[in-house]
Amino acid sequence: MDKDSRRDDLLERHNTKAVETGVRLQGEFFLRALHQLDEIDSDWAEQWLKWIYEFQYNRGVLDDKTRVLIIIGECVVAGHVAQLANHMRTALEAGAKPEEIVEVLFQGSIYAGMPAFFRALLIYRDLMNDLGLAHYTEPPFQGDARDKR
Repeated sequence: MDKDSRRDDLLERHNTKAVETGVRLQGEFFLRALHQLDEIDSDWAEQWLKWIYEFQYNRGVLDDKTRVLIIIGECVVAGHVAQLANHMRTALEAGAKPEEIVEVLFQGSIYAGMPAFFRALLIYRDLMNDLGLAHYTEPPFQGDARDKR
């Protein structure tokens, strides 16, 4: 099934408001996750959609930018780096400036510690380079903290 057909199928079978919210915020990253969940357990995927994308993301109390910046901070503090690049991209789409994202990372270092902060910072650097929003260079130095040379 091609992308357009699969997207139409997911929209037809699942909560339209939730799917549209997910697509608006995260584009194909969201559709990929929904596709994967739907293939494994369509009923569970529907509940996930209702809770996160219909309810949580549509409460109207926080704007999308603020909500996603908070989620970035939560990911840093909890050590959930697998989702960070996606949430950073979503924050940019929602109107966040790169310096606002990096400020959230700085603030997260207070509770997460420096190792979690540096993992998140590397993800930020790579994403900004990939998106053409910055040109960060690779350090000319080798080794890690254990390397005493």
